[in-house]
Amino acid sequence: MENESKGESIKELPLEIQEILKNTDFPVNRNEIIEQERKRGAIPDILRGLGMLPDKEYNSAEEIARELHMIYMGVPS
Repeated sequence: MENESKGESIKELPLEIQEILKNTDFPVNRNEIIEQERKRGAIPDILRGLGMLPDKEYNSAEEIARELHMIYMGVPS
């Protein structure tokens, strides 16, 4: 059952965020992902959302997706 929901929180995020997560090298911390996306020309709204991530190291796209799901949707994934 748990494997079925793996990745679901990623699919529920805006397409721009899904693309960022797909192209991110892990591990990465909040400031690194913001800097990477700033260099790639991410729009300010995306950078603001990434800036709301807790300041810690992330080892997978799913970890970031769970945090962003809380930011964008207001509920755990």
